[in-house]
Amino acid sequence: MTSPKLKVAIMACVASLALVAAGCGGDDDSSGEATSGTAPEEWADGFCSALSTWTDDLEAIAEPLTDLSSLSTDGIQQAAEDAKTATETLADSLRSLGAPDTSSGDQVETAVDDLTTDLESGVQDIETAAADISSVADVPAALGTITTALADLGRDVGSALQTIEDADASGELETAFEDADSCAELTD
Repeated sequence: MTSPKLKVAIMACVASLALVAAGCGGDDDSSGEATSGTAPEEWADGFCSALSTWTDDLEAIAEPLTDLSSLSTDGIQQAAEDAKTATETLADSLRSLGAPDTSSGDQVETAVDDLTTDLESGVQDIETAAADISSVADVPAALGTITTALADLGRDVGSALQTIEDADASGELETAFEDADSCAELTD
């Protein structure tokens, strides 16, 4: 059976790859004590909810781009802007979670902070590629850059989830992910 974190990563990658198809045919901390933060169940629910919203947003953004005959410079630039907004919202939501109240909370918070930095970098790549479209001839290169950036974002999410799993030696977050309703939505 696939673990919840792997399924979440797969869902994030699938969502980011929707634009590809459309456009181109650790250890416990040294103290051993729990950090002060958000309850594990609440943290996991917030994390999965933010990822679910992002995945849904990216799928909705990709939908109009599936008709290659109606692709336009404006449409691609709007899709890139919408992907940027959705990704910034994800980064803000994840950042606001803080550390889960687990023995590995500080490590988890660091992994999420690193992820938000990666998300913000990917957003910059998307924004730059869309801004560089000045004619239809620029569309293929821009789509390539945008879809690569989105696929990288999906991999970044998967990498962060692996880091979180590795840090969660006591299994507190694993249980929280299994129990959170919003995480079940991502793995169905």
